[in-house]
Amino acid sequence: MDRRHSSQLRWYRGCSADTAAELALLDPRRPGCWVLRGGLELDAARMPRFRALLDRSVRSGARVVVLDLRGTEFLSIRIAAMLRSAKAQAWAHGVDIRLLTGTREVERALDLVGVRPLFRYYLSIDEASVSEPNR
Repeated sequence: MDRRHSSQLRWYRGCSADTAAELALLDPRRPGCWVLRGGLELDAARMPRFRALLDRSVRSGARVVVLDLRGTEFLSIRIAAMLRSAKAQAWAHGVDIRLLTGTREVERALDLVGVRPLFRYYLSIDEASVSEPNR
């Protein structure tokens, strides 16, 4: 057995058990805002749950949905591309989807599919969750 492979499996199992590694929909205690934390990896296997949580947050009556990808180390191209249609659908319902990113890998996936220019840069959940008065 390849020792590198087994150590990667142990590392992955250890990280996925951590609550920060899981998808989660959070209430930031700001009216009209939800935060969707992406977890450690957003791959094709997590896409249905991610999409369901995103749809739920958009339909909740929120004005702002913050996708917190600061702890995300892998973002699949498929999910990055899905953000284009999600942003358009949310906008049609009066909801602004905003991104928080932290890793080059996530930024690279967003750049590869051409969706990065659709999202402004924010530094924190507090900054991203503020509703803009002209909306």
